[in-house]
Amino acid sequence: MKKELYRVSFVLALIVVFVSVSPVAIAGTVGSPIATVEQGSFQVGAEIDFFKRDTENELGDKSEVEGTKMLVKGTYGVSDKIDVFGKIGMVSCEFDLYGPRVETDMDIAFGFGGKVNVYEKGQIKASILAQVLFWSGEDTVAGTDYEVEATEFDLAIGGSYEISEAFDCYGGLVYAKASGEVTRPGYALDVDEEDPIGIFIGGEYDITPQAKAGLELRLISATSFSFMANFTF
Repeated sequence: MKKELYRVSFVLALIVVFVSVSPVAIAGTVGSPIATVEQGSFQVGAEIDFFKRDTENELGDKSEVEGTKMLVKGTYGVSDKIDVFGKIGMVSCEFDLYGPRVETDMDIAFGFGGKVNVYEKGQIKASILAQVLFWSGEDTVAGTDYEVEATEFDLAIGGSYEISEAFDCYGGLVYAKASGEVTRPGYALDVDEEDPIGIFIGGEYDITPQAKAGLELRLISATSFSFMANFTF
């Protein structure tokens, strides 16, 4: 158990250090915080996330950022208590930090993370999850080019309850670091989130022993609704 905790602590520390030098963050899907992939097994999944978040720039102007994420997620079971994962896909967003409404096209996104189970008794499990996602986008409005570079960082503490052999519900608290930069020619603007602390709730249903489908809702720090599907092999 000590070796497992050292491994996950190292992974989470790398994520925290890596994100500390990154420019932007906006809310994303947490997913079940519980490590469920058996040791040595792989899980492949897909996520579709619709999100909204209140932000404030360095001048004190507020704006609602909204968008869509479509990601593929690959997870590996380091042990029965530790999962690590990577994500790749596309993200688009809309905002009006400068006045005109900017709508970025779908652009590449990628990230990684890990989770470790810290408690288990009967139908109840608890865990810690950390993840980071990088993406960027651009748009041209009235002849002016706008660019956004983004990084999401989530640190979540949550638990799950096994309602039946086929259905688990989960939830918890999440800290979402949100800061960043939107640029246009000759000018750059830093952006911060208004509420970094939020909650997430969701559920997963086993369609077959290898296939799962799920829904998730995030509130307070952001409003985010996600669909998820996973296949283990």
